[in-house]
Amino acid sequence: MRLRLGKTARLVLGIGIFVIVFATLWVVYSRQSSEQERLQKSLAGAGTQLTKFISEKDALASQLTQQQSQLVETQSLLSKEEASFPKLAASIEYDEILSEIADDNNLQVMSMTAAMSKEQKVQDITYLVISFEVKVKGEVNAILSMVSDITKDERLISASVELVDIKVSEASGEEEAPTSVGTIKFVGYGYGG
Repeated sequence: MRLRLGKTARLVLGIGIFVIVFATLWVVYSRQSSEQERLQKSLAGAGTQLTKFISEKDALASQLTQQQSQLVETQSLLSKEEASFPKLAASIEYDEILSEIADDNNLQVMSMTAAMSKEQKVQDITYLVISFEVKVKGEVNAILSMVSDITKDERLISASVELVDIKVSEASGEEEAPTSVGTIKFVGYGYGG
């Protein structure tokens, strides 16, 4: 049995098939269009990020170069400073220097003591520190002159005077100047390596 469709039925069937095919194509096209739009936005965002990363990379590379040159410069400066900063002299050398300065100022050395050297760390640099105390006897001006000489002596460039204590005694006769006892404490610094 064969089904015969009239002209109107065929026309309705044809339009129905056309509408279904058109609707299917429209749905596929809409999905592709939205997918394409999403991909374009994603591609634009990736392009923006790539540009940003490239500019950041250039800035960081420039900063790295500056930091490396600054590091080299700082290391060079540190090496120069380490070379110019004296190694800590042995206490015997300080004793000799202090005795010489006392003699130059007509002072009598009564006692001289040195504490054991200690390490002191400032940031990444280690210094050796040694404390000295010298007691001298003589005129007040001579004691003050000795303190001045200690601060000016090139052999003691890395030393600093921490305390000066002068005890003045009465003159024993009319022609004699008063004799005083001075205690001078100072600290010497040296590069420990």
